Amino acid sequence: MKITPQTKIVDAIKAHPELIDVLASYNSHFELLKNPIMRKTFARLATVKHAAKVAGVNLTELIKLLNSAIGETVSDADMVEREDSKPASDMPVNPVRETRSLTGGFKPLSVLDPVGFSNGVKAVIEQKHVKTVNLDVRDIMKKGGEPFHVIMQTAAKIKQGEALVLETIFEPAPLYDVLKRRGFEHQTEVLAEEHVRIWFYRVTKKEDKQGKTDIRERIREEGDTVYLDVEGLEPPQPMALILETMAKLDPSKTLVVHHERVPVFLYPKLEERGYKYETHEFDSRNVKLIIKKQ
Repeated sequence: MKITPQTKIVDAIKAHPELIDVLASYNSHFELLKNPIMRKTFARLATVKHAAKVAGVNLTELIKLLNSAIGETVSDADMVEREDSKPASDMPVNPVRETRSLTGGFKPLSVLDPVGFSNGVKAVIEQKHVKTVNLDVRDIMKKGGEPFHVIMQTAAKIKQGEALVLETIFEPAPLYDVLKRRGFEHQTEVLAEEHVRIWFYRVTKKEDKQGKTDIRERIREEGDTVYLDVEGLEPPQPMALILETMAKLDPSKTLVVHHERVPVFLYPKLEERGYKYETHEFDSRNVKLIIKKQ
């Protein structure tokens, strides 16, 4: 079993129980995996990619460590996030909890949002006196229960411009992606041991439209791969943004572009600049480009 960014932690541990100690020795955040409650709840949904984000470790390094521990080797192709992978439990692959610009360090998406989140989601909720629903699932989790469905049922009732404040015993990284897909921004507070509070705000249509005009919302970097989303941009913006990003990119890195069309006019420009590329067309509105310096 080769371990990739999309491999679920629980599946890797089930196949290779020794990985619990490997992970715990690698980073203290993974000590939580020794807790059967953790493995039964959110770890059941978390991918290796999510785990790397929670621990703040390099994804490529973590993938290589885990595969080495089980006698497997990985190639660069194994490290590229595949858009045709269908994550379990409605878990999207592309949305992420944090973003990094090409010129700066990691920052939460809420900090980069141009529509009023400069001070964090919590500040927006409190300053705007947003209607808030509070949900505490710590007792459920401590008893070994599964809080995911309760959380999703509650979140489904939250309207745009309203908020959910969730209390858990550890940071539920996979949940961020699930709720992000449903229009929620979040901010996390670690208040004490086994007490984490997450502020979820459901963005309004107006805020969502404004937020997507910010280029920083479209680009993120993970290890040796930079992801760029040009969906929804009118020509020639996608071409200009791709070429600008490649011009700034370290030659050792790979650019993976999510496009909504095959960019036939881009190819000559890439070739002129000495870039090699691959195109993966999943359907007429879902195209992935992989671009590298030759």
